[in-house]
Amino acid sequence: MTIGEALKSVRLHAGISQTEMAAGIVSESFYSKVERGVHAIDAETLIEFCRFIILMLLAFLHKLIIIHLLDHFLSEITFAQNRRDIKALDKIKQKIEDGGVQVPQWLKFKLELAYAWALRSNDKISPEMKKK
Repeated sequence: MTIGEALKSVRLHAGISQTEMAAGIVSESFYSKVERGVHAIDAETLIEFCRFIILMLLAFLHKLIIIHLLDHFLSEITFAQNRRDIKALDKIKQKIEDGGVQVPQWLKFKLELAYAWALRSNDKISPEMKKK
């Protein structure tokens, strides 16, 4: 397998265009020719592509971690809600507030609804959420 074939394989697996893969490292035209084996690239340019690929991979892994974290919070909320466990809901709320991760509004709303269900009251639902 040539370097061009390997870069093309990585690009196709990532689902990005040649323009995105060229990423300002080389022109799209030059990159296309590298993939087709018309042009060779030097080691420095290859290292730049490797850095770009690593950054793409890190961004992808970051998204996976966030998705896993949100899924974990959602499971914990649902479990605590079904048990009407206010202490567990309080711990989850504290984790969300202290976690340093910005959680989407829908998850905060789900937590408030879990409180409402567990307490049989809407006292813990914020006025902002009540409007929505």
